[in-house]
Amino acid sequence: MNNILNENLKKGFIYTAIGKISYILVNLLINAALSRILTPKEYGIVAVCQVFILFFQMIVEAGMGPAIIQNKELDSKEIGILFNYSVVIAVTMAILFGIFGNVLVFFYNNAIYSKLAWLMAISIFFNGLNVVPTAVLNREKSFKIINVNQVIANCFSGITGILLAIKGFGVYALIFSAITLALTSLILNGFRANLNFVCKLDNKVLKKILAFSSYQFSFNFINYFSRNGDNILIGKFLGTTDLGNYNKAYQLLMMPNSVLLGLINPVLQPVLSDYQDNVLVIRETYLKLVRLLALIGMPLSVYLVVFAKQVVFFVYGSQWGDAVIPFQVLASTVWVQMTLSSSGAIFQARNKPKELYTTSIYSAAILISSFSLGIALDSLNKLAFVLTIGFYVNYLVNFRRVMKLALNAKLMVLTRELRVPFLFAFVELLLLGISEQILFRFFSNNLVVLFVSGIEFVIIFMILLVLTSEYKRVKKLLKIE
Repeated sequence: MNNILNENLKKGFIYTAIGKISYILVNLLINAALSRILTPKEYGIVAVCQVFILFFQMIVEAGMGPAIIQNKELDSKEIGILFNYSVVIAVTMAILFGIFGNVLVFFYNNAIYSKLAWLMAISIFFNGLNVVPTAVLNREKSFKIINVNQVIANCFSGITGILLAIKGFGVYALIFSAITLALTSLILNGFRANLNFVCKLDNKVLKKILAFSSYQFSFNFINYFSRNGDNILIGKFLGTTDLGNYNKAYQLLMMPNSVLLGLINPVLQPVLSDYQDNVLVIRETYLKLVRLLALIGMPLSVYLVVFAKQVVFFVYGSQWGDAVIPFQVLASTVWVQMTLSSSGAIFQARNKPKELYTTSIYSAAILISSFSLGIALDSLNKLAFVLTIGFYVNYLVNFRRVMKLALNAKLMVLTRELRVPFLFAFVELLLLGISEQILFRFFSNNLVVLFVSGIEFVIIFMILLVLTSEYKRVKKLLKIE
């Protein structure tokens, strides 16, 4: 059983990595281009729209995707009926978002949101139609198909965004890039999912996934406000310029998380759901993954803190100087984001959506309190400090609940897995901190500093892998023969 589990996980990780890395690279290219064209204020305008798009897309998804993956009894006809429901929801939410643009005009006192909202409604519609086809492919563990499709869609999206940026379309380049991505993904996934289309709506089918999807939706709903309320309030009370700088800092913060968790989370639930009643298998598998994520994340957090200025200026340009300190402070939580973000998939795989939902309430209370206090201090830098503390408190509370409610273990079992990663981070901090002072004396170019320090970071990491014999664990986990 373990061999089958490991093989499914490995295949899933490999194919998902290809798709996710291509997505990150395309977005990095688009953002690098646009960040040198748009001002922080203009990016703040786009950030406001993106925050609310996530909310409407969350409603469109309505927990249906994970519910389809988890429920192994749904037949093709019933899935076809669920697709019909997704069409109704997608159309409704797209229209409502277009109308919602008027609310944004009033709330942020900027008429541009009216036009942007109707354009972005198109991507909401296409993403809504794509929920069921993607869930079907994940349910069948067709990770290769999903991620080949994503690579193709990312290429089309990237080409569209960069060409329009060069042509001077400004904020609209990012919007049309998102529309292209959503449409291409829908066409490719819809073609390969082989849905059984039926002209019918049936509440009995909906009830089959209602219990799971309702808790999943409730989790998504609360998680949305705990993760995006800061953007809404910053845009309103600190202004779009501060929002643009904060959004850039946060994007960089979440980039490592997006790469690793973007390839782990889509695989964990579909594969581990086959073992939902075997808590020992899931716990052992998950602890190994958390250790690996921390082993990468803790040293990486150190590197990003030490070389924050060079990273921001290299990726976005020198006009984003006000994003440096927020990024530097928040970067200390990169490992927290990487390890904690996978916990939701464990609740799902153990078929515990209620526990996932209640845990999200604790997270929301902690994070909303943190960024509300930070915004009240009327300083972007102070907000970053307060929010960082909130992330660490949230980490301890969440992982205690995951270990107790989903994995039948104590938090101490997890903390033992973090001892070696912490050692790696401490050594990297000492050595990189010393070399940072030396590098600044000899090099002024951001690319050169990042290149030299990056090589040093990797060498230190590899030496520590050998000295601690941690490479043997990694080798065994990845099944490298």
